[in-house]
Amino acid sequence: MSKLVPAFLFLLAGAALPAQTLDFEQGWEVAGKGSAVAPYLGRNALRLGTGNAYRRDVRLQDGTMELDVATTGERSFFYVQFRMESDREFEEIYLRPHKTGLGDALQYNPVYKGESNWQLYHGEGGTAAVDIPRNEWLHLKIVLRGDRAAIFVGDVKEPQLVVRRLARPAASGYVALRSFVPEGGAEPVTSFANVVVRPDATDYAFPEMGEEPAPPVGIVRDWLVSEPFVTPDGPITELPTAAGWKKLETEPSGLLVLLRHIARPERGKRATVLAKLTVEAEREERLPLHLGYSDKVTVFLNGAPLFTADDSYSFDRPRREGLIGLDQATIHLPLRAGANELVLAVTDVFGGWGLIGRLDRQR
Repeated sequence: MSKLVPAFLFLLAGAALPAQTLDFEQGWEVAGKGSAVAPYLGRNALRLGTGNAYRRDVRLQDGTMELDVATTGERSFFYVQFRMESDREFEEIYLRPHKTGLGDALQYNPVYKGESNWQLYHGEGGTAAVDIPRNEWLHLKIVLRGDRAAIFVGDVKEPQLVVRRLARPAASGYVALRSFVPEGGAEPVTSFANVVVRPDATDYAFPEMGEEPAPPVGIVRDWLVSEPFVTPDGPITELPTAAGWKKLETEPSGLLVLLRHIARPERGKRATVLAKLTVEAEREERLPLHLGYSDKVTVFLNGAPLFTADDSYSFDRPRREGLIGLDQATIHLPLRAGANELVLAVTDVFGGWGLIGRLDRQR
């Protein structure tokens, strides 16, 4: 018993746990095309085409994760996943080597039910410009503390990306690495080396952020949302019948991340929910609704369709990112005196299923 006491007191004192060097000779669960542990650019590396590598015995909540990455620079994505509750529920950051130097070369993304939400988390606190060299080692560092994260890319003293509020609650979880080549290539395009995890060790002093900025006046804070249902491609022109309605509150910003609450009914199929709101009016008026949606929406007022749009991701026909924001659409609602039923049919295709709305009563 006496030998256990010092370690117990060590933890009570809040000291950091010992660093864990995660070499690739043992402990990793690796799967995917082109995966191999081999020398690369003078280091013993895990080399991946499209594949994953899990380290399930590692637990990290607050602390630091560091590693080196090298990429060929072709169109691909490489990921560091952390605080993993399961293979379908976790936080991640990833880099786009083919977008080196551009504003979304680095991306933060929460994953719910195995699906990405990158279209919902962009701009300040979600994406950042970083340089990603070809065929040379690049150092990455992720510092986690509570609901915040700082990401350092390269030999830098200040992080290029600070996530003000991570989407998922802070919790201990395992870690993973991933590489993805859209064309499905088996040749290794991403190599990882020198992975070190330091639980509870944080050498970055997060700046005082103060209170979160208040969302715009008129932001919708909750929606009555139906059960999801599968829909074919093409616009929804008639108000569907739906069941299983429940009230869902938005994030502080007004963003409703649907996959946080709702699972897609069939994997790989387009899914739709109805989001309902009662809008009161003292008299007949035209009320502007500023609307963000991902990926498709049809707006119904008192049962009649007013607006339909498709802003889903498209690589080049035409090029379209499908990023959510209140600037996507403004619909002038022709309200009648009394209660009006506003219903949005929101369909997801890829990259995040979400909704944000603001009723502009300032005019």
